[in-house]
Amino acid sequence: MRRSTLITRALGSVALACAAVALALVFVHFDAPAPRWDILSALGAAAVAAGGWVLACLAAPRFTRARSAGRPSAVPPLPGRLPLPARDTGRTTGAIILLLTPLSLARLSAGAGGVLSGVVVLVVIVVTLKALLFARRQVSEAETRRKFRVLTADAGGGELHAARVLVGEPVRMRFLNRGDRPGEQDVTQYHWLVLRDGGHEFRLSGPPEEVGRAAVRFAGQEGWICWPRRWKLIEGELPAAFVADSGEVFMGLADPDEARRYLTATQPLRADRTVRRLPRTAKFSAPVHARILGGALLAALIVSPVLYWGPAHLPGVVDWLLCTLAAVAVGISALKGTGAANQALPDGPSWTVSEESDPSIA
Repeated sequence: MRRSTLITRALGSVALACAAVALALVFVHFDAPAPRWDILSALGAAAVAAGGWVLACLAAPRFTRARSAGRPSAVPPLPGRLPLPARDTGRTTGAIILLLTPLSLARLSAGAGGVLSGVVVLVVIVVTLKALLFARRQVSEAETRRKFRVLTADAGGGELHAARVLVGEPVRMRFLNRGDRPGEQDVTQYHWLVLRDGGHEFRLSGPPEEVGRAAVRFAGQEGWICWPRRWKLIEGELPAAFVADSGEVFMGLADPDEARRYLTATQPLRADRTVRRLPRTAKFSAPVHARILGGALLAALIVSPVLYWGPAHLPGVVDWLLCTLAAVAVGISALKGTGAANQALPDGPSWTVSEESDPSIA
């Protein structure tokens, strides 16, 4: 696990911007004559920037444990303001670009047009819109962020429920239940950071990369875990924040039953104590991005004859075949990358992996 730097963020942004420009140029200048040097140049720049991003991520400094601030005997007060977790705009942008790639390839293969080409492009548009809506529902964090806003608003109001805790290990729990088909199992994975108050444990859950970052940054440190004053008005898991004595914050969701003994009295806050989010980490993961970037590069090479010679010099069936193969390459690489992301654990901390089963199938 390595730390994000200005260079990694800049190169990643340039790679995504160049890829987005290449896709947009298919529609902006769809009738431009071949060779399409504008699209080829944008794809080449995206490849160079992506390669630079990989090298910059691998060369970035390692993500290390935070240093505690102040005297060991001094317990810092609770802060009067908590920062909301940052949105992962890079990952969201990359996912949108991957989902829009088949649509751009369909328009490119349509050439000068025609009834059949128009029908195909229309079908791909509908499928793309459905895929975007499905992906948005699957990864939407709107409900979780609404809960976090209650926590930050209560902090601004001057009171929170809180307890002093010690950071433990990160945990992945695999829960097995019945699959959609007979004889198959479905696996749901949960990730949390263990926090301890004497013999009592709290599980602060979140995305695996966030839990991994918090485990590395806060290993063995003490801090506050806090819950909103209006916790009774929140259904299901409660928003909670671990505020390390070093001044960094990790937000996640907590089981209300584990916190119930601490939800009777509020703790005063200090408006003059400032805290900050966890530092960001470099996003490159070889099992995930090697597949995605490899598939994108293969798709660009497959479609390059269409961009260089154009529909006027290539048979229509060749245009369709090459663009279809490129779309398949992007789709397969994206699926493999997503599967690897679901299975991989962020490196750095030592994870505890456990497994439980639905009692009905145990």
